[in-house]
Amino acid sequence: MTIATTETTSAKGKYYPVLDLVRFVAAMLIVFIHVFPEGSSASSVGFDASVPMLLAESFVFALLRGGVPLFFLISSFLLFRRIEADKENKWKLVGAFCLRLLYLYLFWYVVALPLTIRDIVGFVSVNDTYGLIRYIVITLWKGAPRGFWFLVALALGILISAKIEGKKPLIALLVLSGILYAYGCLNSAYFGLFQLSDDPFSRIFYMVGDYLELAYCPLEGLFFVALGKVFALHGPFKIKGNVPFIVLAFLLMVGELFLTLYLGIHVYADAFFTLPLFVFLLLNRLLPIETKSASFALTAKRLKKVGSFSYLFHVQFFVYMHWILDASGYNPFRENVYLLFLPYLAAVLLCFLLQPLFERLSHHRYLGFLKYSY
Repeated sequence: MTIATTETTSAKGKYYPVLDLVRFVAAMLIVFIHVFPEGSSASSVGFDASVPMLLAESFVFALLRGGVPLFFLISSFLLFRRIEADKENKWKLVGAFCLRLLYLYLFWYVVALPLTIRDIVGFVSVNDTYGLIRYIVITLWKGAPRGFWFLVALALGILISAKIEGKKPLIALLVLSGILYAYGCLNSAYFGLFQLSDDPFSRIFYMVGDYLELAYCPLEGLFFVALGKVFALHGPFKIKGNVPFIVLAFLLMVGELFLTLYLGIHVYADAFFTLPLFVFLLLNRLLPIETKSASFALTAKRLKKVGSFSYLFHVQFFVYMHWILDASGYNPFRENVYLLFLPYLAAVLLCFLLQPLFERLSHHRYLGFLKYSY
């Protein structure tokens, strides 16, 4: 994730322009995920839920959902590569990293504060005490409810992973975080299994999942941060047939997503069992790629900045847009889902235009932290 690891450079000074480009592409995919006004599923905003549609949607989701874990993997990889080269300043680097995330969290939380106040007033006005408490719990657990959960998840994952020293403890961390990730999968893509059952275990599982909204929570992010540290210390790995395996892993994701959609148990596609395999193999193939083109490196770096900024900006744009249109009494994007490509293009264009402005503002004495937005 480019949000906090500001340089795509390894401990030995090796630059990874391909990772910059990948982060930009991943950011554009994530922007696309959030363009829909209700939920993440195309079916939830008006598409025909036929078998061909569900299959097509599964391919789209399999592509889109690789973006977030790639950000976690790349951020963790780059940070721990730096730490490996300067172990004496390990906690100084980790502290600076997490402080940057805190600055960003507070700044963008203030930007989204009117939306948060609106939500709280809405719960209070209808005397929905349960909804209000759940809203506050989710805010504390996953960060501000405007798309900033990844800042909390990344900081927590880095702090825990940095504490782990040695090969065996790292393996233990991978196993534990893998179990937590699997639990998160059951609370997202397979949540409906427990929602439809009436046994005591399912009722408890459903209640916890519904209350804490454990779909891509910080505990799930920890798994990808731990994998990033493994890459920093021991990767990339020699895997024969890496590219065919990437294709196979992608098809497995498509099949898994189609199964959950077809059976009607799919609630969120945030986390599913075959996703880590895909991003692991993909990053393993990307790291050995080298380019000596200076123009490519400059372009990739510029795109990385726009991608980082878009990650923080786009959710605010979409939510405010729908809020204003709904308040006016007419929101064409809720009636014709195909028109949503227009605000998507508008959001991307604004990111290209506003990122240089933020870069200039970051040179101000009291706004230096804004540089972490790009």
